[in-house]
Amino acid sequence: MGVKETDVINSPVLDNIESVMKTFTRPWFIAGGWSIDLAVGEKTRNHKDMDICIFREDVEYALEHFQGWDVHVAVPGEHRLERVNELGDLNPPRYCLHLFKGDEFLEILLTERRKEEVIFRKNREINMHISDFIRGHLPRLYVNPAWQLLFKSLSTREEDEHDFRVYRGRVKDTKSKKWLLDSMIKVKGNAEWIEKLRNDFSEGG
Repeated sequence: MGVKETDVINSPVLDNIESVMKTFTRPWFIAGGWSIDLAVGEKTRNHKDMDICIFREDVEYALEHFQGWDVHVAVPGEHRLERVNELGDLNPPRYCLHLFKGDEFLEILLTERRKEEVIFRKNREINMHISDFIRGHLPRLYVNPAWQLLFKSLSTREEDEHDFRVYRGRVKDTKSKKWLLDSMIKVKGNAEWIEKLRNDFSEGG
């Protein structure tokens, strides 16, 4: 399932999230830019924070696990946070939790699945089998970088360009790259990324 990350990346940030989630018994996965770094077995850039992904079906359990943290949710389209007081505060389309405890900050992304298929929030016709979605080894499971980059392709920042360059140049997962290319075409993602991956495949890469 990829590089054995625990042997190659030494990071207090990764150690800390493992500690925070040690007793969390439901599936969880490292997300964001860290997913690309874990895929290549090297920290290639600085990361502003730690994002993890859990399945929406486990959100009630997560709120119990994080008792003692201040839990807020991002309100889509309004660029603001709202305190979470009850489970109903997290109904769709809300999906992004911001958790605070002292100097610690954690972002949790609620992801939906239908049986063994993980559903892409921005276009529910796009999905990925859970066996492709999960990468890595315990205790550092992470989201398939292709999944992460599909989101990044819709609103691309400088760090996203870096992540794509690393992924394109160093990750050899042809199946996931093809999934990313096909999915970006469907959602009209980053046109330059589409062109670059198309060229890679036409050249046999």
